[in-house]
Amino acid sequence: MAGRGDEANETRREVEDRFIEVWGEISGLWGVNKSVGRVHAVLYLHSGELDIDTIAERLQISHGNASTSIRDLMAWGVVRRVHKPGDRKTYFEAEQDPWTWFHTTIRERRRREIVPVMERMHEAAGFAEGVAKVAKGGEKTELAELHKRIEKFADFAHEFIDLIDAFLAMGHGRMSKAFRMMAKLLPRGRE
Repeated sequence: MAGRGDEANETRREVEDRFIEVWGEISGLWGVNKSVGRVHAVLYLHSGELDIDTIAERLQISHGNASTSIRDLMAWGVVRRVHKPGDRKTYFEAEQDPWTWFHTTIRERRRREIVPVMERMHEAAGFAEGVAKVAKGGEKTELAELHKRIEKFADFAHEFIDLIDAFLAMGHGRMSKAFRMMAKLLPRGRE
């Protein structure tokens, strides 16, 4: 017969499992491996630090999968290594403030993904401009229009990067307050 402690542990595990699965799905939406999201969720939910074997066992994944996921999370700056004096194992803990995590993630995505794409966007715009300049007749008009559209999109993308930079410059504390205030002021449409 199961005691109250067993029931409480089962309930806690069910609550954790639901969060872990949802966080894995959200990670997938962001283009991150689902296992990475699930490992992050386990570390986030745990009040202390965990070793890779415990994480792998909790999620029923291989040690290698857990290790690779940890490396990815550390590279993103949302998980850090923790050493316990007198213990040979390596432990890990997740950033506990969601705004700090979000800020770090946006900063890394900007550096890793947005900036390189923008460099390629400029190259595409420069190429379009160059071919439009040397084209003749109707093709020149067509290519000039094509360059104009690419340049318009590049300008939009720069405005988007400016918004990201403003977001990052605010810092995670002020950022959360600003978003809460904006959320109260702006209409809530769901489409």
